[in-house]
Amino acid sequence: MTTLEQKQALETILFVATKPLSPKQLAEMIGDCETGQVRELVLELNTAYEKTGRVFRIDPVADGLQMHTLPEHKKWAQSLETVKTIKLSPAVMETLAIIAYKQPLTRAGIEFIRGVDSSHTIRRLMQQKLVRIVGREMLPGRPGLYGTTKSFLEVFGLTKLKHLPALSELDMSKLPEKSQLELPLESEEE
Repeated sequence: MTTLEQKQALETILFVATKPLSPKQLAEMIGDCETGQVRELVLELNTAYEKTGRVFRIDPVADGLQMHTLPEHKKWAQSLETVKTIKLSPAVMETLAIIAYKQPLTRAGIEFIRGVDSSHTIRRLMQQKLVRIVGREMLPGRPGLYGTTKSFLEVFGLTKLKHLPALSELDMSKLPEKSQLELPLESEEE
């Protein structure tokens, strides 16, 4: 298989994929290709996309690779039914941030930090598949320990949790004043 054929195969697979695929999965799908070659092909394709003014790139997301539209062109992508927007209130965003930075954490731990009942916000985050129970605390009643999901990484465009900005780096004065925060979430077919 020539390099051109490998690029075409990689591009085709990523174009139709509904979730991130690991370089190992991509190498197996392409066939006659190694994981290192997949990474080189992605670099070459992204360079070609940039040179020709394409509106998409292949990005690392949640331990895999996925094709994304550049943020400045999202308004056209959002007009399709395949991309939906979820709205997260400040309370839900606060709960999600606590879980993301302090995970694994029990509901009582979240409520201790927030100072209010968080059962409804946790339930909403679980329904949106941004948070899940990752274990059980060794206490009476075995309360659930909450953590983020791969979907959380996809929605926020992260490859790993360690890529979250440090709390000291966040500029709290730039928080949105809107009552609702909107995040793009690609619909998944399961």
